[in-house]
Amino acid sequence: MVARRDALLAHAAGLPGAWAGDKPEWDIPVASVGPRLFLLLIPHTDGRLLANVKLDPEDVVAVRKAYSWVGPGFHQSKRHWVSIDLTGPGYRPDDAADMVEDSYRLVLSLLTRRVREAVLLADAAGSPARPTWQW
Repeated sequence: MVARRDALLAHAAGLPGAWAGDKPEWDIPVASVGPRLFLLLIPHTDGRLLANVKLDPEDVVAVRKAYSWVGPGFHQSKRHWVSIDLTGPGYRPDDAADMVEDSYRLVLSLLTRRVREAVLLADAAGSPARPTWQW
């Protein structure tokens, strides 16, 4: 399961302007674009490993119906976040990676134009992304 977690985190880190690493206050791996998180990798209290991603509310309903290994966002808004069970039977890494990309695109679109342009310009110039989080 750690390999699945690492693969999702590496995929997130490869997106333009994205940063991935540990959030020390929470002791969990996360990915952000600009100041906003779009992926959190959380151990569930029952031992499962979850990847939380932010989606449009309509997409939240659709993916929860379509995939048995996707549920409500653990410790987050159930309207906007889903939890991908990385230990679930039937887990499909390509579909999980698509959800991470959808989360990234949504969060990128929610940044102000100035911040979004700065993040993408810095990425195009080869500057490494840096963590500056907020919800």
